[in-house]
Amino acid sequence: MASESWVVAGPQIIEIESITSLRVQLAGGRVDVVAHDGPGARIEVHAVDGRPLEVSLSGDGELRVGYQFTLGGWDGFLEKFRNFSGKDRADVHIAVPREVHAKVGTVSADGLLAGIEQDASVSTVSGTLITDGTRGRLGANTVSGEIVVRDHRGDLKLNTVSGELAASGELSLVQANSVSGSLTFDVTSGTSSVTATTVSGDVTVRLPEGKGVQVKGQSVSGRLVVDGEEYKGTTPGHRKVDLRTGDGACFVSASTVSGHLTVLRGAGTGVA
Repeated sequence: MASESWVVAGPQIIEIESITSLRVQLAGGRVDVVAHDGPGARIEVHAVDGRPLEVSLSGDGELRVGYQFTLGGWDGFLEKFRNFSGKDRADVHIAVPREVHAKVGTVSADGLLAGIEQDASVSTVSGTLITDGTRGRLGANTVSGEIVVRDHRGDLKLNTVSGELAASGELSLVQANSVSGSLTFDVTSGTSSVTATTVSGDVTVRLPEGKGVQVKGQSVSGRLVVDGEEYKGTTPGHRKVDLRTGDGACFVSASTVSGHLTVLRGAGTGVA
């Protein structure tokens, strides 16, 4: 596969016959990545402000959409633009095969990742990102932006500083860390494992009605509530719950300093 590149300064459509993976890293604006059944990709750039957008296809089939200063890797990008206030903005819609590995990162841009059935990740500093109908292992990282995971089937690894994280679906293995951002999980599968650690962020886990559950939670000052009953433990300054009902097929482990833990079983409504 030959390498190709484009510099996009305004509205433009680019069609590519075949890709294997996707990396998108935008500053401001919006990006929608939507899966389709074909092998190729279609990039629709609706608007560009500031520096031109760069699009490239490598010899191994990786499609990159972003800027020269963003495409070197998300970690450095995040640190460099944590306090980003520039005028580089783009509005982009990208259609890709369902089987591609996808990474989407933004500074303040909002975005959507829908229908991807391979491992994927989304990251933002202050934007709002939504995933819908994804499969496999999904990673999500935010500083202060909101991330919503809808109808995911597979594992989740989530990290936030102050941004809210909410996820729903057949969540098999969830690992989540937060400083002050709230964590909300609506689990529809009969078996799952949710592990969450926060400082002051609240943790809410909704499980299927009638399913057995094992809950291990601890907090310095936060409330620990399971199915409407509050557990305080026996040691002052160390609240604790260690509870098992039924077969314990759903496991919840949570540790907070002042954040509250709420575990309930009942028909969920998903996340908005």
